[in-house]
Formats: sequence, structure tokens, C-alpha cells
Amino acid sequence: MVGDAATPMEAIREAIEARGPITFAEFMELALYGRGSFYATPPIGPRGDFVTSPHVHPVFGELVAAALRELRDGLGRPTPFRITEMGAGDGTLARSLLAAAADLPIAYTAIERSPGARTALSTIEGIGVRAELVPPVDVVLGNELLDNLPFRVLRGEREVRIGLRGEQLVEVLVPPEPGLLASPDADHERIAPVGAIALIDTLGRTLERGYALLIDYGGLGTTGGPLHGYRDQTIVQDLLADPGATDITAGVDFELIASYAGSLGLVAFPSVTQRDALLVLGLDRWMHGQLDGQHRSMDAGRGIEAVRTWSGRSRASLLIDPGGLGRLRWMLLATPGLAPPPWLARASARSADPVARS
Repeated sequence: MVGDAATPMEAIREAIEARGPITFAEFMELALYGRGSFYATPPIGPRGDFVTSPHVHPVFGELVAAALRELRDGLGRPTPFRITEMGAGDGTLARSLLAAAADLPIAYTAIERSPGARTALSTIEGIGVRAELVPPVDVVLGNELLDNLPFRVLRGEREVRIGLRGEQLVEVLVPPEPGLLASPDADHERIAPVGAIALIDTLGRTLERGYALLIDYGGLGTTGGPLHGYRDQTIVQDLLADPGATDITAGVDFELIASYAGSLGLVAFPSVTQRDALLVLGLDRWMHGQLDGQHRSMDAGRGIEAVRTWSGRSRASLLIDPGGLGRLRWMLLATPGLAPPPWLARASARSADPVARS
């Protein structure tokens, strides 16, 4: 039985031996989320395999909190304000967000599939921890979640499946199943985001009146690049060599996801880059305030304090780097009848202004 396998490789081998070559999505499921898998314990953070925006600087959580305040206003300021973070990881975003919104009556739930992550999250005061999304909820938040959900891979007119040659995992090309929703990328392998589509299905069933803010790498009409892995803060190209030891990810085609969400009756507002979102939410003002504080520290002879301020401001600038975290996209979904928040309108206007983008 696959469920009895002690390692991802054993589970993958047993699945292939039982049914023949498996989809890339099933390979991902076993490698990332099965027993002994990559996400069995949180692999993120400065000492982990990769970092996300909340780990770069706490101001990210402060600005996300500002965005959520406007969503609460759009919902009529519900009390409690029920926020559910999916893929909460090690809880870094939860901590900074709750600290920044301590004045709000928030009921915060962290969702994680990994038992190890749930155990770690349960130590954070003021949050509930669950394995899956359940109603009621006002806002669902997902930061760098969609890109790690299992997906299928198409290459040309064939689907990539994973088989065995002796003890080695190999790719096997087969005719694709009809009806797979996939990005129309022509320059590299096409991604069929079956896990992300399943998540949108869940949101459609769960959100009675509310929003979902999904933040991730990707593009419009494209995933933005080939699939790849991460381990020890380094890109990994061979994803089959050591399943369970490497993250597996691909960018998100936000046009495809928005179209599918619309087919379920959700409203998908135009997505914006993280750079535009954070700047209109106040990062520029925060950076100028930090610079003023740095100058005051220097004038007062507090050199170490000035260096610390400079270091924090430098880290925070990475959040809007157009070649890095700044190119993440923020997509807001809503149930019918809800208006887009003011920050989204400002970010959309900024993205359309060539002067502001420069």
C-alpha cells in the first residue's frame, strides 16, 4: 500500500508498480505532501530551503494587514473578522499580520496539510489551526501557495508521466487526457494546474460572502517560466533524482485561474504586481520614514542604530524588486456584489501609468 510507504520514493515506486506511469501531479503529491515529504516539516525561512516575502521583512505583514482592513470595510466591518490563511507554513505571516492588526477583532485560522507544520503553528497565540478550509470565512489568504499545488505537465502533444526504469524514475510521454485546462505557453512545457483549480473549486463552495487574496509568481496567459525545484536556496533542475528532498514549483497563469474562477460565479478582479500593491499600500512612505530615522540616528551619533535601520530598509526594498519578489502578482477574488477595495484600484492605476512604473 502507498499509504504504508516510509519515504516518498517508496510511495512513488509502489504507485507506479500498481498502476503504471503516474501523472506529474501524483508524483508531486507524494514528493511534497506524503509521509517523509518535502513539506513534512516547514522548509521555509532563512535556514530553510527558500524564503518568502514575510521572511524578508515584517513590513510585508503590516502592508498585507492594511490591505485586509480595506477588505473588512468592504464587507461591512464584520465582528469577528474571520481570516483563513492557506499554506500558513511556519506562521511568519500570521505573526506579523496579527501584530499589525492587533486593534481588529480578528479570528485567524491557519491551514496546513503537514502535521509537522500544524504542530508548529499551534504554538502561536491567537490562531486556530486546521488541515482544510471550512466555512464560515470572510477572507482567504494564500501567499505563494498556488505554485506548489500539484500540476500536470504537457509537452507538445503529449502529457509527461513518471515511470520506472529499473530503480530510476524516468519521464514517459503519453496522449493527454481530454479537457485538461492548461496554460497556452508555447516556449516551454505547459502546466495544467489541477491543484490550483481544485483550490478554486473549494473557494467557490466555501465563500458565502467574502474575498480571497492569492499572491504568487506567474504571468498573464503564461506561467512566466519553466517548472523547477528549490533546495538550500538554490534552483534544482533534476526533479526526479531525489523526490521529497526538493521543492517543486511552477508559476501561475493568472488569466487561466481568473477565467476558471469566473466560470464558478466568483468575481476575479484584474491582478496587479506586488510592487504596485505594496507601494500604494504605503511601502514608499515607510521607506522614506526609515530613511529619515536613519539620518536622525547618524546626526545623534548612534551609528549602530543607523546601520540597523539601513539594513532593514535594504531588505524591505527586495519586496518590490521588479526582477524578484516585486514581480509576484496579487489576485483578488470575490463573491458577487462585493466591490474592489481602494488599494486595488490605486495599484491598477499605477500599473497603467508608465511614469509610475519607472
